[in-house]
Amino acid sequence: MKKKVFISGKITGERIWDCYMKFLTAMNKIAYIDMTTAFENIIIPLSIEGIHFGISHEDAMRICFDALKDCTHIYMLKDWKDSKGAMMEHEFAKENGIEIIYEK
Repeated sequence: MKKKVFISGKITGERIWDCYMKFLTAMNKIAYIDMTTAFENIIIPLSIEGIHFGISHEDAMRICFDALKDCTHIYMLKDWKDSKGAMMEHEFAKENGIEIIYEK
């Protein structure tokens, strides 16, 4: 089975550049969590078609849930508890059997 991971963390209220850097750094960290977990696809919310700064939270979450439903894993950034959206994604993952990995 192809492994696909969604990175979840705080976006709202973040400076654009800092937010991109945080998610890109996470992409590099999880490209290989260990030799048995090679992800073929890594999704960051900022790169999903239709997501842009200024989009309504409701519309952004709808797009994120649509992407997340096809993932095998979700990677929760350290700041996920500071984000209403990331907390919703965490709950969605739990309810849908998506394996949860927490940033250390």
